[in-house]
Amino acid sequence: MATPKSLKPIPADEARALIEKHLKAGTGFYEYPDNVGDFVYQTKRGVYLIRENFGGRYETGKISD
Repeated sequence: MATPKSLKPIPADEARALIEKHLKAGTGFYEYPDNVGDFVYQTKRGVYLIRENFGGRYETGKISD
């Protein structure tokens, strides 16, 4: 499981757009099969994650080294 340095809220539509973008580009993946767990993706600034909480709320943050 990826460990973020910190987490901040992200709007659900923005989170889903980022997930779709990185899946399509091949720069992101879910930690477990069948799209389960945190979504981890690579940018020029580092590795980040998107985590879905209960109630359809999302959080994002940079993964600690």
